[in-house]
Amino acid sequence: MRILLIDSDPNRPQRYERWRQRLQPFDDSLTTASSPSEAGAIVASSHFGLVIQVSGSDRSANNEALGHAVDELRSRAGYVIDAVENAIERGHAFTLGYDDCVMDDCDDVELAKRIKNASDLEKLNQRLAQAQKLESIGELAAGIAHEINTPIQYVGDNTRFVQEACGDLEAVLKTCQSLLVAVDTGINVDEATDKLRSAMGDADIDYLIEEIPSAISQTLEGVDRVANIVRAMKEFAHPGVSEMTLTDLAHAIGNTVMVARNEWKYVAELVTDFDPNMPLVPCLPGELNQVLLNMIVNAAHAIGDTLGETPDAKGTITISTKSQPHHAEIRITDTGSGIPEDHLERIFTPFFTTKGAGKGTGQGLAIAQSVIVEKHGGSIDVESERGQGTTFVIRIPLQNEPARSNEPATHNQPAKQASAGTSGVPPVALSRAAGTIPIPISQPH
Repeated sequence: MRILLIDSDPNRPQRYERWRQRLQPFDDSLTTASSPSEAGAIVASSHFGLVIQVSGSDRSANNEALGHAVDELRSRAGYVIDAVENAIERGHAFTLGYDDCVMDDCDDVELAKRIKNASDLEKLNQRLAQAQKLESIGELAAGIAHEINTPIQYVGDNTRFVQEACGDLEAVLKTCQSLLVAVDTGINVDEATDKLRSAMGDADIDYLIEEIPSAISQTLEGVDRVANIVRAMKEFAHPGVSEMTLTDLAHAIGNTVMVARNEWKYVAELVTDFDPNMPLVPCLPGELNQVLLNMIVNAAHAIGDTLGETPDAKGTITISTKSQPHHAEIRITDTGSGIPEDHLERIFTPFFTTKGAGKGTGQGLAIAQSVIVEKHGGSIDVESERGQGTTFVIRIPLQNEPARSNEPATHNQPAKQASAGTSGVPPVALSRAAGTIPIPISQPH
């Protein structure tokens, strides 16, 4: 577990130094910040299981600026503790929103308890995140098994065809050998020639010449498809890392689309439109994959509910990325029925769902808000109109900057927004890079 020690009492550097000395046994995992502003820059790009802030005398229950700073720290770190000198400051610490506080004169046992609490909480959060991911995979397991079974079936069929063809070709080759012997000896050449013609006819040699290469090509295609599904599953299910990692968004989205394919392929065509100029994006790839999976599955369900029992009808899910000056933008658009306006203000509320009883937990978008806003400092907007579909817009800072968005949605559509920060970013219209890149889906011939 990484620990961050912040000096917020510049008038008394000896306090900070005493705390630094006390944390010396954890020197390998300790990072120090000489000011709250420096700490803000540090936590924007690195995760810390424990933050200890040595606060100054300006600490008070009505200090809104300090309270906001504490909220920012708590959104980026696992456990935030205020180091206090007396009971009054301890009361203010809890009022300001610190997870815990510790007295300057506490003994080593008391400090060790606080550190252990933070370590236990971090491990619990990691296990919870992994459990949520595995739960999603479990829910998709039958569909994933079907996706693997389909290419396996035609790999098996084509392999059996080639096996039978080899038997037919063996008979033809043996008659060829007999013909060569007849030619060499000059005996029964006509008879050997007739046998070869008959063997070639029985084997339907022209058909085999045409179909064997096609069967082998389809078999290799099926093997590649299974390998791609397994690779996507392994990457999706990987526990991931707790640090921001430079990530190829197109690759991450492609994996998630493949994992969720059985959820959308019966109700929608899925089109991707990736910005070729998108740089690698600093993010938590495992948690971002979970958000994308929830969004894609929700889009498929929305379209499915709209289509009802209409045979052969399909909607469209479009996933696009766009590199903005300070943000990477991901748009997920579906042609479902849209979200009622009176529901837009509640869609990020935990346990709120627009699905019927037993069809949704109401946790998907709440988790998305937590991951994108709190852990990445980004924002989520939703643009929706009844009967026209829904677009979710995810913005992730390219330099781990807090996202700033307070503007209304474009296109005169009602919008609900979850974002970090308070100042605005200009609304961004749906834009498409040159060329549309469909997700490659191999089908048996």
